[in-house]
Amino acid sequence: MMNIKDILRYRHDHALSRAQIAAAVGVSTGTVSHVLARAEAAGLSWPLPPDLDDEALRAQLYPVADQPSDKVQPDWTAILEALEAPRKRRRTRLTRHRLWSEYRDEALARGSKAYTYSRFCALLKERQQGRTGQAQMRFHYAPGLYGLSDFSGKTLGLHTGRGEKDVEIFIAMLPHSNMIYAEAVPDQSVKHWTMAHRRALEAFGGVPERWIIDNLKAGVTRADREEPQLNPSFREFARHYGLAVLPARSGQATDKGVVEAAVGTVQTRILLVLRHETFLTLDAMNAAIRRELERLNEAPMACGETRRSLFETSERAALKPLPRDPWEWGEWIERKVGPNCHVRIHRNHYSVPERHIGATVHVRVGERMVELFTARNGQRIAVHRLRSGANQYATRAEHMPDRLQAVQDIRKPDWGDILLQQARRIGPCARAWAERCFASRDFPEQAFATVQGMIRLADDHGTDRLEELCSEALDLNRLASGFLRERIRNGARTPEPRPQVRETIPPHGNIRGGDYYRNSKGDTS
Repeated sequence: MMNIKDILRYRHDHALSRAQIAAAVGVSTGTVSHVLARAEAAGLSWPLPPDLDDEALRAQLYPVADQPSDKVQPDWTAILEALEAPRKRRRTRLTRHRLWSEYRDEALARGSKAYTYSRFCALLKERQQGRTGQAQMRFHYAPGLYGLSDFSGKTLGLHTGRGEKDVEIFIAMLPHSNMIYAEAVPDQSVKHWTMAHRRALEAFGGVPERWIIDNLKAGVTRADREEPQLNPSFREFARHYGLAVLPARSGQATDKGVVEAAVGTVQTRILLVLRHETFLTLDAMNAAIRRELERLNEAPMACGETRRSLFETSERAALKPLPRDPWEWGEWIERKVGPNCHVRIHRNHYSVPERHIGATVHVRVGERMVELFTARNGQRIAVHRLRSGANQYATRAEHMPDRLQAVQDIRKPDWGDILLQQARRIGPCARAWAERCFASRDFPEQAFATVQGMIRLADDHGTDRLEELCSEALDLNRLASGFLRERIRNGARTPEPRPQVRETIPPHGNIRGGDYYRNSKGDTS
């Protein structure tokens, strides 16, 4: 209004030209012509009436035009209620652009015209009584220097056999290019939190120097402004990838404001789009998220560039390369070694050397392996393959005392197969004797000691001698190792096989020979 009054004063009091007025006021000559034309059309005289304030002057120069009759009016009441509705766990924040898009689509479906986005925002602002937001500060992030991550806070619904379940949305981003990564994970546990970071770095194709996270329990076990303590598993992940993890201050969202903005972007550009879709599996949900995420990263931003183009041109080369081997998930727990030289981990048992009985050990349970370390100096004392199921024992022979080796071997679930393999090395008769011995018992385990006794005889008297005795025992159906031992003690040799006698039918009067049938063949009487 001050510029308008100055333009009118310079024109009427000083009779300056439009170019001179534009130079004096600091506007263009077109603006001067526009103001003078509107003042003449409104019938304003100079000097202005003393009771004409700024609002009245604006109303005369720029009267509010009547609403076009061909434009569909938005449901302002519903729009204001949607913007002011309290946020819930699964309710994503609505934006003016999303509300305008839905209003525009509805108007086009009815065959009518809709307001432009700028006009829609202006009318909405009038109904919101001109409320403004808080002041903001912009930070500059060098390429490849920082990465940030957080959970969305808003969830998607996963339909399972037991009803609908809330699924968390993990978000990571690179602030220089605003490149965003998002995926759905079952919960906020340390395993899903850490593995989501690994997949994010693989999606970016590199590793930044520093990483800012929130103070959630999955990442920080003790939140402290000066000496925060990271979760052991997440700290191991960061060490593997060479990441300097910097937890934000508690309650200070401005420390990670750029990822908070990315969270809002994901909520409005992805979660809102998917809110009406039904997902039966987590894989299907993540496939839909990747589809919308690709559109988001390829969409132009306010600067005219896309996130993808900025990332490829200025940030990808600044990232450190990924390690040759990806990090494998590992959970750290403490256990006490039992009297049986085993540690119970997730309902299964894993052996350690006898000298550690009663000691506390640190255990890393990975995706495929179980590693056990001493609590004092962190020395690794045992490695086992991870067992599935329950009540399974992973036992290494060198961990067990010598006095328990025989008992431990006999009670192996596959001990019968081991004995059969040993009998097979003696010979086919020994293998057949062992198989028949197993079959003759009510339970195969009852024949373990018998077959083992036969195998020990081969060590003392040779495989050839025992093979002959097993052949004799098979003919006599003697299935006891004591029979074999007695034969060896007596020094008996296997008797020579008796020649088979061919049995013939003696002549008999009741037997009709071939002549009878040949003579009677043509007799039809």
